[in-house]
Amino acid sequence: MARAWNGFADRTEGRRHENMRLQPYRKKVLPKVLSLLNEAEAGSHEFIPYGEESLQAELKGASPVLLATDDQDHIAGFGYLSRQWYGEIVTLHVRPGPGQWEAGDLLLSVLEPRNQTGELSTLADTFDHERLGFFLERGYRSDSSLYQMTADLDHRRRRRRLPVGCTIGSLRTDEEEAFIQVANTAYTAERLRPGILAQWQAQDPDFSTDWVHVARCDGQLVATVVARSDREYNEYFHANRGYLGPAATLPSYRGKGLSQALTVRAMDFLRERGMGTVCLYTWEGNQSAVRLTTNLGFRVAHEWKILSKKIRR
Repeated sequence: MARAWNGFADRTEGRRHENMRLQPYRKKVLPKVLSLLNEAEAGSHEFIPYGEESLQAELKGASPVLLATDDQDHIAGFGYLSRQWYGEIVTLHVRPGPGQWEAGDLLLSVLEPRNQTGELSTLADTFDHERLGFFLERGYRSDSSLYQMTADLDHRRRRRRLPVGCTIGSLRTDEEEAFIQVANTAYTAERLRPGILAQWQAQDPDFSTDWVHVARCDGQLVATVVARSDREYNEYFHANRGYLGPAATLPSYRGKGLSQALTVRAMDFLRERGMGTVCLYTWEGNQSAVRLTTNLGFRVAHEWKILSKKIRR
């Protein structure tokens, strides 16, 4: 972490914005940052309090990571840039109260010029009008929405007939490379990396390749839908909800009913393991996924606006 800040801390330490200044995040202030996050995000959709593990996971690969502090050295805001498979993201958390967006302005003034791609995106809850207004007033535009979709697992769904030469089943242990290739080709990005199956199993000891549902056509792996337990949600809310994703189909095999058949198989798989509901996330613009899941009984449970801005470099 210290090496990552060489040459940068000198430019941000002490940068003032009226009564606030910026400084780089350091692990010694982690308890104070957790306090800010849990105060700033309390009341948000399905809010689960941050702990050290979840914060460290969120910050993995993020750079720069900055704090905005007031003249009493209290942390008023926390922000960072991160690279995801779908683009570069700016994330801000500000402590509620007077001057909260002053901290946001100060953080953006340094984070935006540090972007690497020429465009930044962020999410804002559709009901969080203050956050939406803050970003819209600063040149961000609302492009689309991210949907959380949920369905009850109270009955079996009818599965479409498969094309000739195609079968569905679970991933074999020797197929991880092919599985990753299907996902990354379908998303035209590095959606998954080697070791992802071990990572999912570390998060949930019950997980195995049985949970990865795949379609094979003429012996070739061409589509997948991953089923998992929504572990963190279940532990905090004492629930029994499943999770679907990622889901991917090679472009030349789309429109053949493979995604529908795999989604039904994954839902039945979760139902057989005692899960009462299931959730997934998809983009508003992915109308084929929205139609498919809606036809299987999913409904939009929550919506976030995707806000983006072109950044001159």
